Amino acid sequence: MMGSAYSRTALRTKIHALIYNQGLSSIFLTLNPADIHCPVALYFAGVKLDLDIIQTEQLMDTYKRAEIIASHPVATAKFFHILITNILGTMVVGGVLGPIKAYFGTVESQGRGSLHLHLLIWLDHDMTPAYMEEKIQNVDFREKLKAYLEDIIKEDLDEFKDKQVFENLNVPRLFNTPPRLSQDNIYAALRTIDLTGLAENINKSPVWPTPNKQQLSPSIPYASPSIPYGSSLWNKSLQTPTHDRPTSTCLPTPNPSSPNFAARLRADVVQLVETGNKHKHSDTCYKYSNPKQGVKKSCRLRMPRKLVPVSTIDPDTGHISMRRSDPWINNFNEYLIAACRSNMDIKFIWSGSDA
Repeated sequence: MMGSAYSRTALRTKIHALIYNQGLSSIFLTLNPADIHCPVALYFAGVKLDLDIIQTEQLMDTYKRAEIIASHPVATAKFFHILITNILGTMVVGGVLGPIKAYFGTVESQGRGSLHLHLLIWLDHDMTPAYMEEKIQNVDFREKLKAYLEDIIKEDLDEFKDKQVFENLNVPRLFNTPPRLSQDNIYAALRTIDLTGLAENINKSPVWPTPNKQQLSPSIPYASPSIPYGSSLWNKSLQTPTHDRPTSTCLPTPNPSSPNFAARLRADVVQLVETGNKHKHSDTCYKYSNPKQGVKKSCRLRMPRKLVPVSTIDPDTGHISMRRSDPWINNFNEYLIAACRSNMDIKFIWSGSDA
């Protein structure tokens, strides 16, 4: 039975088998989609929205959105499935973190029932932790490893902030979502990454996930499903305009085909991180703290974190310190956070202690 002690044991057995087959995983990734802020989730729940032309007045206030999402658990599960499968199939397998050979994910639910994903990713290389420890003695290898990690994992917003873009974003406008992805689209570059030998791994090894037989369209046509609530009060609530400013998670990812996409993406990432990926202490931070009197409580998420002016790799210990100018920002990848539009975490693993 899903969620039982036996099912968790079975998952651990599968992970152990995958590690035995492929070696230690390279990246640990967590995606936590914000269902109450996503127009697609509202659409599946029966809200009449044209997903190709989203107007802020249609999004309602946060309480109304949360009420609708809580009343439609199947719709939110469908939203989660479509979002995650598209991110995995297009971006993770496509190479946004580099060529990969396998991944293993588990889905968990929070107290309120919203779903999130924990994912282990195996990069397409054969370097063991012992071999990595040997390689980092080489200065050139250390510099290349630092460059790679700084490219896929961000711990601050220094390279994304642009005042002029924020000024332009304050202008009221329609938010047009991109049309169906085409081969000349900017994301088509992800499909051209050299994955030599990967097809053989897929065919010979059972650990690679089975691809979907029929891919869902990235652009959902307007066709509002029926709402299971027939009262006029419920129908009226679905059309109630918002009175509070919608968060950046409510708005679509910037159109990759627009001429100012790079600037829009930078501004979008800043807003997403500032609103959803910046840590604030709560009671759950200290639920594992020692209750003894006189013992200082410590945040289980290790926040705030130490500021690091320059990324370094200690050749003696192998410890990696990534550049960080903000103690409260959780690790993120700009492309993944722009796609999932929610809280996320990403960590590089290269030793057993890191895992």
